[in-house]
Formats: sequence, structure tokens, C-alpha cells
Amino acid sequence: MKVLLRAVLFFDALLDLLLGILLLASPFTTLYAALQLPQPQPALFGQLLGVATIGLSWLLFQATINGQLTVAVARTTGYVNLVSALLVTVWTLFLDIPVQGVGKVWLLTLAAVLIFFAIVQIPAAKKVRLRERQQAELATAEREPGAANGDSPNNEPGVPRTARPNGSPASPEYRREPGITPPPGYGPGTEVMPEPDPEALPTANHARQNPHS
Repeated sequence: MKVLLRAVLFFDALLDLLLGILLLASPFTTLYAALQLPQPQPALFGQLLGVATIGLSWLLFQATINGQLTVAVARTTGYVNLVSALLVTVWTLFLDIPVQGVGKVWLLTLAAVLIFFAIVQIPAAKKVRLRERQQAELATAEREPGAANGDSPNNEPGVPRTARPNGSPASPEYRREPGITPPPGYGPGTEVMPEPDPEALPTANHARQNPHS
């Protein structure tokens, strides 16, 4: 839909460029007489309108290239084309405008082309705007669960930052218990052995026991 909208904006820019050049030539009576079109009076007003039309054509070219301008420019120029087409039709058919047969055909053709542009631009701009808004809301909804879980560009998905022992401010502090030094006389190798009883009989495995006694 956006590709179609850009194509229509491009052809609308070409039409406005041609109209602007024609209006800039308002002082040339022979040109308007050959086309059988009414000449703007005074010619200064026609030339000012030609400058504005060429400026609108340049804006349409920019909207064709820059996607950020496409929707806003298409919506505005769509209504401008619609109103312009209605004015041209009313003045050509119902009001007393000094225009002859071929000139009337030119004006009605211009009105038909402007209406076609308006019919395409206004609904297409609305659809493209709604689709871009839905895509933006979807992207926001996808980012919110990641932010709630502590995800970030420097974090792995699904792992909270507070569970990382990387020494960051958000990571928990790992405390090291101090070592306890035992007092003298305690510890390995310092066990107290009981004194042997001299009256106790030697065991069977004693070395001084006589096996024949």
C-alpha cells in the first residue's frame, strides 16, 4: 500500500510541476491562446500561484523519497486535490468562465485527474498510518516483557541482572567469612594422649610376652 501511495505522489508531483511552469508563463498571452485556456489576470497572481505549485511539487518529491513524510504529505495533498477538483469543475460547468471548447476539455481532464489522486491518497494514507501505529504498538509490547525480566542489550534474555555474580552494582554481594585461628594446644597434631596404666596386663600382641609361659 505504501508503494502505491509513493507512486501516486510521484505522478502528482509531475502534474504540479507542469502546472507551476504553465502558471509562471502567465504573461505570455499567445501560449494561453494556443491552449484555449483563460489567462490569469493580473499575471502576477498567476506567477505567485505557479511558485506555490512548484513548491508543492518539490514537497511531493521529498515525500516520495522520505518514508517519514509520505503519510502526512499524502493526506494533506489528497484533500487539496479534492477541493481543487471541485472548484475547477464548478467554475467550468456552472459559472461564467471565459473558456472555449478545447480549454474546457483541458480543465475537466485536470479535475478528473485530481479527483483520482485524492481518491487514492486519502484512504491509502489512512491505512498506512494505522498499520504503522499497530506495528509500533506491537514492538512496544514485545519490549515490555523483556524490561520486566531484567533483559537489556548487555544481558542475556531471561536471566535477571541481580543473579549475575559479575561485580555489577545490581549483582548481590558475596561475603567471605573470616578464618578462625585455633588457640595454642588445639588443632591437628596437638591431641592429648592418655597416660598408660602400669598395672594393666600386656596385650596378646605385646613384644615382651612369653608365648611359652
